[in-house]
Amino acid sequence: MGNKTYRTCQNCGTVNLNKDYCQECGEIVNILLERKIERENKALKKERMEKQKEPNKVTVFFEKAKTHPNIVLRSIAIFFYSIWVIVLAIGSFFALLFGYIAA
Repeated sequence: MGNKTYRTCQNCGTVNLNKDYCQECGEIVNILLERKIERENKALKKERMEKQKEPNKVTVFFEKAKTHPNIVLRSIAIFFYSIWVIVLAIGSFFALLFGYIAA
């Protein structure tokens, strides 16, 4: 016969036999499973944060173009990059303004 594992639910107090989740309320009663899920969630959060740190493709393009050896292309890139930054600033301002109006 297999091992009998009794686990008491911290939420409702129900005693569960060989279960990972409570039979009454559905809470996790297996501590090892709960820790494993927490580790996986932390790893996913960390991965998402690393993805968010990657720069925008448009910004990368402008950064490369601003250091181009051809002076004409470099000046055009700086001009359009300045316009891009202004458009982003105006868009951010409107997002902030609409956020305050909606709240």
